[in-house]
Amino acid sequence: MKNRHISLLFLITLWHLTSVSAQDTTPASAPDNPFADAKNKLWQPYRITPRTGAQHIELSGSGWELSHTDQPVSDLGELQSQKKEPFQTSIPNSVHWSYFKAGKLPHPYYHKNSDQYKFMDEKVWYYKKSFPTPASAAGNNAFLCFDGIDYFSKIWLNGTVLGVHEGMFGGPSVEISKFLKPSGDNELVVEVRAGDWGNKATDYESLPRNSNGEFMISQRKGYNPRATGRIIKPWVISGGSGCEMFFSVGMWQGVRLEIVPPYHLERPYLTTTALAKDKAHLHLSCEVLAETHSLNYQLHPWNNSQVHHYDGRVPGTSPASKNASVLIELVDNTGKTALSLEKPMTLFKGRTWLEEDLTLPNPKLWNPNGLGETHLYQVRLSLKQDGKLIDNLSFMTGIRTIDRIRTAGPRYDDRWENWQFIVNGKKLFVKGMNFTPQDVLLETSEDRYRWTLEAAKKMGVQLIRIWGGGLIETEHFYTICNELGIMVWQDFPIGNQDTPGYPQDIWEAQVVQNIVRLRNHPSLAVWCGGNEFNPYSLGNATSLGIIERNLDIFDRSVATGGRLYVRTTPDDGSIHTYPDMDPSWYSTSYRYEPWISETGMHSMPEAGLFYELVDNKEFTDLGKMWDKNFYKTHPEFIHHFTEYGPSRVPRMLSRASHVADMTGSRPGEPSIETITEASQVGAGEFYQVLSEKMQGNYPVTAGLMPWVFKRHWPVIAIQMMDWFGHAGAPYYFLKRTYEPTHIALDIDRLLWSAGDLFPVKLSVTHASEQPLGNLKATVRILDQSFKPLWQKEKVVSLPVGPSVVKAELGTWTLPVAYRDRFFFVVTQLTDAKGQLVSRSVYWPRSTSKLDDAAFRQRYLTEPLTPWPTFENGPFLKPTVAATPTTLALVVLENKTIRDTESQITVQVRNTGPMPAFMTTVDIAGTKRALVASHDFEWLAPGETKTIALSVRWREPATKANARIVANAWNATPVQTVLANSQPH
Repeated sequence: MKNRHISLLFLITLWHLTSVSAQDTTPASAPDNPFADAKNKLWQPYRITPRTGAQHIELSGSGWELSHTDQPVSDLGELQSQKKEPFQTSIPNSVHWSYFKAGKLPHPYYHKNSDQYKFMDEKVWYYKKSFPTPASAAGNNAFLCFDGIDYFSKIWLNGTVLGVHEGMFGGPSVEISKFLKPSGDNELVVEVRAGDWGNKATDYESLPRNSNGEFMISQRKGYNPRATGRIIKPWVISGGSGCEMFFSVGMWQGVRLEIVPPYHLERPYLTTTALAKDKAHLHLSCEVLAETHSLNYQLHPWNNSQVHHYDGRVPGTSPASKNASVLIELVDNTGKTALSLEKPMTLFKGRTWLEEDLTLPNPKLWNPNGLGETHLYQVRLSLKQDGKLIDNLSFMTGIRTIDRIRTAGPRYDDRWENWQFIVNGKKLFVKGMNFTPQDVLLETSEDRYRWTLEAAKKMGVQLIRIWGGGLIETEHFYTICNELGIMVWQDFPIGNQDTPGYPQDIWEAQVVQNIVRLRNHPSLAVWCGGNEFNPYSLGNATSLGIIERNLDIFDRSVATGGRLYVRTTPDDGSIHTYPDMDPSWYSTSYRYEPWISETGMHSMPEAGLFYELVDNKEFTDLGKMWDKNFYKTHPEFIHHFTEYGPSRVPRMLSRASHVADMTGSRPGEPSIETITEASQVGAGEFYQVLSEKMQGNYPVTAGLMPWVFKRHWPVIAIQMMDWFGHAGAPYYFLKRTYEPTHIALDIDRLLWSAGDLFPVKLSVTHASEQPLGNLKATVRILDQSFKPLWQKEKVVSLPVGPSVVKAELGTWTLPVAYRDRFFFVVTQLTDAKGQLVSRSVYWPRSTSKLDDAAFRQRYLTEPLTPWPTFENGPFLKPTVAATPTTLALVVLENKTIRDTESQITVQVRNTGPMPAFMTTVDIAGTKRALVASHDFEWLAPGETKTIALSVRWREPATKANARIVANAWNATPVQTVLANSQPH
């Protein structure tokens, strides 16, 4: 973090701080402040570190009773008489998923079943569980720790109210040793209310529509997800745009009991301060508490006073033990102890910090995806007194440094960050993605995260941004990113709003708990204040000041260069942009942008999703979804369309119209299969070109984070992967551009006229530290029947990456008679042995629309010229289908990973005389999610492609019905029954 970040916002914060917290200034009668007059408010900033072994008792999982009442109860006797519909559930879970998993309600995402869940945020929910008193609790502290309750909570243990809590991102934690029974079972009861308790918003679908057929959002009353007052909750899970039908509530994270001795360790923190030849310089910080515990402390006063002024002895400096020591061990992933050091300590009664500089010989570094191994170390800390072990902690971390320097372009604004990432001394162009919550109703299981993040790794993603309209992500998420080498940009949960109502004490508690929780993860690379908001507004300056002052205290790696901080995105040289234009304009419009934080194009998920979720009778007139009356006959369809409005549809359908006929002039067309595939390919083309343009702009542009990797429920929206985990065409188009060495046509535009001169320019990007020489770059231009029109080759050498090599191969003139037709440009890079290194394919069109002089002038000179719709063609798919070829399919291996997952390897061969265009491999006969190593491919005549398929069986009981299907737009599908295939 730069010093200017700390100083400016810290001063603004001090100016805004008052003598009481915002919590105490909100009237008790306000619906968003139910605990204004409550005693024992449990929010506080100190996270209790999870223990291991007998010190850690997991209370998550099964064995919880869930019930509800209409109003909160005053005591548990009242609950017993008033509770409704008690049933068994498990946590973590939202109330919504508990109801579905118990079979009490149908799937919330199918059809309009969400209507049956609308009562969830109107009720008061009670979770109850019994657990025995652990024998180890005697004489020790016992911390009851909740890692996330959404949103208002009240806790009872054995009939005693422990306190109340607000905020969903950590807490409460309570020391409960005096409330535990000496023996037998204890009864824990947790009351939970939604963040909109008493302030429910107007039902979205009851709002009137304007003359354009769009909802009149301004007339919505009650809770506003974009102006949440004092509720610190992301808008996407709070009935925000695209998710208006859902408002999450429940115990969405785990519960644990930590048994901690009177002398104990807390909140360890290891940073890499420098890397040198054959060694790493580290710094370890850890609190050692003696005869006290964390919850006895206050971070600072909330009224005006001198913070540290004492006459006489300063509290906390009385000696407690003269014979204490801490054993520090770092163990690598082979189990070898790489460092062992015992540090004597003089402890004070209270808190004493261990601050130790360490030198690790021959460190194994943690590297981002594609740049090396992701080595992890287990850090073990053991507190001893008189040589006897009394407490221990362990955590996983990685050794790595992250620095930034200026990009090569000009600076043109006051606020300007350094966007060139340098990880472990290596520069890189950062290939990133944005990430919304895994699930809008907070299904955050480890296996769902692993499937999603492994798909991101396979795509070549090096950094994922956790968007500020979503979550502060879970331990599952970060642990997997550590393993996979995916850096994380973590927004705090401020999205598109001012936050003057955020209670400063609750906000600070949430901020500090999560800084401390996440700071040891090597994957955490960037902290950001939030999404698309003004951090300099009077309403946000205090909230940002609280973030910045606590990063300065609790994550010093920000100040020393090991982690980055930005206040908001877009700002400081990063940009968000969603243009409806020819994507080739990216290299012109954004040529001076150091960092693209958001950009993308809408598409529809695969047709099978709609057959499963939507009334199939609605699959009519789909090419007219822009019509203002479309919603009247397609209620379930538009229910699954994020931010549906007739004015938002043309930018998606206009691109689809270049692939297939969207006019509806033919009976039954466009079908759901046609429109979904066409929209995906149209979006895929957009992503391919924009990615190539921005990577080719290196070193002026140093990073790209397209929107968005996966959707948080199954809808039409910008996405690489649908909610079920199935990768669509945009995933594969972008994946190809994220390969380590990539050849691209530096195309001037996608639309051309007969007689135009077509410049043939190449851009080859290379990420590896190893140079590559004697490569052959080939460009072939084919007509729409795949007949050769032009070809040229050039030998290229690629210097150490990250590098970009440009090459001009001449020009080709479009024939005068070549009108309203596609042509194909195939760029290919091969090594000295003729092996394929990279291939990219393009299908520019010659269109008579450019005969209109006014349109041609706008198209060539104005970036935001709307993408034209092709009413009369040419249409890419039927054009390609007119020149057929044939395919052959062989299954090489069918490996079961677990009952719900398999790894299948196939070979697809083009056995015909023509290229196979948009070659795909899929699984039919059962419900599945699929991520392939290659899909939507160009397959040359005689070419064989080996394809690895990662398969998630959504209905394992029916996977015996699975068939592998290979297809291309110009080939008859071939298939084989998976059950009959034999591994080779």
